[in-house]
Amino acid sequence: MTDTNKDTVLEINAIHKSFGNLEVLKGITVNVDRGEVVAVIGPSGGGKSTLLRCATTLEKVDSGKIVIGGDVLCETKDGRISYCDKKLEKEIRSKFGLVFQNFNLFPHFSVKRNITEALIHVHKKSKEEAEEICRHLLAKMDLTEKADAYPCNLSGGQQQRVSIARALATNPEIIFFDEPTSALDPELTKGVLTVIKELAKEKMTMVIVTHEMSFARDVADRIVFMDGGVIVEEGPAYELVTNPKQERTKAFLAGY
Repeated sequence: MTDTNKDTVLEINAIHKSFGNLEVLKGITVNVDRGEVVAVIGPSGGGKSTLLRCATTLEKVDSGKIVIGGDVLCETKDGRISYCDKKLEKEIRSKFGLVFQNFNLFPHFSVKRNITEALIHVHKKSKEEAEEICRHLLAKMDLTEKADAYPCNLSGGQQQRVSIARALATNPEIIFFDEPTSALDPELTKGVLTVIKELAKEKMTMVIVTHEMSFARDVADRIVFMDGGVIVEEGPAYELVTNPKQERTKAFLAGY
């Protein structure tokens, strides 16, 4: 029976993506409902980051359909991919946040300006409103005293928490994380994962590409295992990690 109460934030339907002769995504279909945390796992080169880049408009797909927050980003019509106009694409971009593995902060901006810049100049918030949002988020990230610091004066873990604060600042419908802890040592990783766990408790809709299997098992609602540009297996997080059905998934998880 269909659950009519479900509110789907992200719909990815049969998307294909090639770079030259290399087909990286081979017909990927995945949906994410509001309040759901989906972890995407798999070996390097399996297509995980490309999937995220396509969902967040950083790469264009060759065919298929992507819908974010009810708006169609792209779809195949008459055998050709068609993207929405620039105005709608800008609106769609405002519906998601993106946290990269290498932080992507502006090095010449203070922490406060990294967070408030887009709020003021893209989302047209007043300086006062933007700074209030910034204060609230820095307190949430335990970084209140770092508002005037520059990225070079922060640890990797602190920089990543600033990145998360910046992604949250626009009140997005969904946040994408691309290996958010891969550039961090284990001690700093713990702090960033704690922040993401808190967001999960608050029912923030998230898609997280990660190699942290215990984190994926404990925090995600669902895990998608990708390899070779296809989804090999997906299911409830704890069940997939502890009792995978596919031999390829078993072999991958045996390495953890």
